Amino acid sequence: MGQVYLISLSVVIGFILNKLHIPIPWILGGILATLILQIARVKGFYWKRQWRMYALIVVGYGIGRYVNVQVLTQIKSQGIGIVSATLVAVLSCVFVSVVMAKFVHLDLHSLVMGIMPGGFTQMTAMLDEDKRVDPNLVTVYQSLRLLTIELSIPFLVMTVLSAQVSSGANTLAVHDGVNFWLVMPFCIIGALVADKIKISTPYLIGPVIVTIIAALSVGRLDSPPEWLMIIAQLSIGIYVGVGLNMEQLKKLVRTLPATMAGIFFILTVSMIYAVGLAHFYDFDLITAFLAMAPGGIAEMCLTGMSVGANVAIILTYQLFRMLFIALVIPVILKKYFGKPDSTAL
Repeated sequence: MGQVYLISLSVVIGFILNKLHIPIPWILGGILATLILQIARVKGFYWKRQWRMYALIVVGYGIGRYVNVQVLTQIKSQGIGIVSATLVAVLSCVFVSVVMAKFVHLDLHSLVMGIMPGGFTQMTAMLDEDKRVDPNLVTVYQSLRLLTIELSIPFLVMTVLSAQVSSGANTLAVHDGVNFWLVMPFCIIGALVADKIKISTPYLIGPVIVTIIAALSVGRLDSPPEWLMIIAQLSIGIYVGVGLNMEQLKKLVRTLPATMAGIFFILTVSMIYAVGLAHFYDFDLITAFLAMAPGGIAEMCLTGMSVGANVAIILTYQLFRMLFIALVIPVILKKYFGKPDSTAL
């Protein structure tokens, strides 16, 4: 019976958050549902690791399909700006993590994974691979970062940058490309191969790489079916939520002021650097800020569409950072903190 409560409550909360236009509503729905059931002391609910793996394959496809020839052209022409913007965002995160580790006395490894910009799925997916990391800290901080940034950025764009909402805003959905189900078998193979050769978070990265190759080889790829993306996000959220510990979460309340200060520091650095990008590459400040902002690809691109910004540039910067975080950051973390089975920091 607990399983029925879990799925039903996750869907209801996700639906409500979606109607309220809250970012990642279905993932948050799964997390919040499990927390509510834990508080109510409901027993008998669980979520298998394999179910989360299947969900990551679908999400990996959804991420990889954004890559196209136009994106690669942007990367070539603005390589320095794209790389420097990514490094500034990542280093800002590392700086905040080091400061918080020193003054709030939390685990540095967990803090870096919890504050890393744009890395919710990647960082929470890595939790299974390293038991030294505090899953409560990573999940709560990633959720706070994502919610705070993605709720505040549209407000900042409309007020501080004086943007105007344009009519006829488009969506990122594609329905005239190569069919999703034709590519999915190759994504599954990619996930299995990535797992076999021990790539970090293989069920996410394998499909991402396969989908990028497909997108560059055959052109536009269809968006994943909306109902399947909802199920995938619910699965990821529920799995993360089931792994949370209520007693440990209570201990993190005292760190909220420092966490919010760190998030707004990262946001301020992004805005300052965006001014430099706009000046150097001669595009408008709104485009530069959305390209630099530490939010999600879809949300930043949709915001850009609604205010008439250059979505191709926003997509290019956001996508490069996402791929950098997905492919490079896990390697760096393992190099610095040691392999999960070691006794490194």
